[in-house]
Amino acid sequence: MKKTLFAIILLCLLVSPAWSLTIQGGDIEVGSVDTRIASARLANSDEKLELDWVRTSLLSLGKIDADDVITLDTTYSVMSWSLTNQANTYAIDFKTVRPEFFYIKIGTGNLTAINLGTVSSHYLYENISELDWGVVNLADLGIREIIGIDRISHVGEINGGAPVPEPATLVLLGSGLLALAGFGRKVRK
Repeated sequence: MKKTLFAIILLCLLVSPAWSLTIQGGDIEVGSVDTRIASARLANSDEKLELDWVRTSLLSLGKIDADDVITLDTTYSVMSWSLTNQANTYAIDFKTVRPEFFYIKIGTGNLTAINLGTVSSHYLYENISELDWGVVNLADLGIREIIGIDRISHVGEINGGAPVPEPATLVLLGSGLLALAGFGRKVRK
């Protein structure tokens, strides 16, 4: 009986929701800040050039294999960014289904460089946590003047695919399978 109670308590702890950012003034959870994995200053905003940069970056980071197909699912310049409950952090509701990666392109005119005398125009993120939302902290880009969201020119979403199962769903499935195995074992005795 004690083992069963311990297992139930442990299961409840594993299934509990994690800490998450929310849209300011509401209760919509958007996850945590996505991981910035690359940045570059590209010559222009040509989709082929941007996709080649994404592919090269992901290959060099070991995020994809050489034979993996990387597709640019969509780009858009009309965006609806929402301020979150963390300073300088914004969230965007993606237009495709849970993209694995996304990039933002900023306008670099009249910016002052503070990182080795260069300013990147493109920032590549790995979509983590709440996969329907892209969450970026503009202060982390290392550019004083980019704190305003109006500097973002466009967003590109890469390889939106099938939904990834949530950990709680997997725990529920696993516990159901264990219960079936236990029931089957009991029936055999």
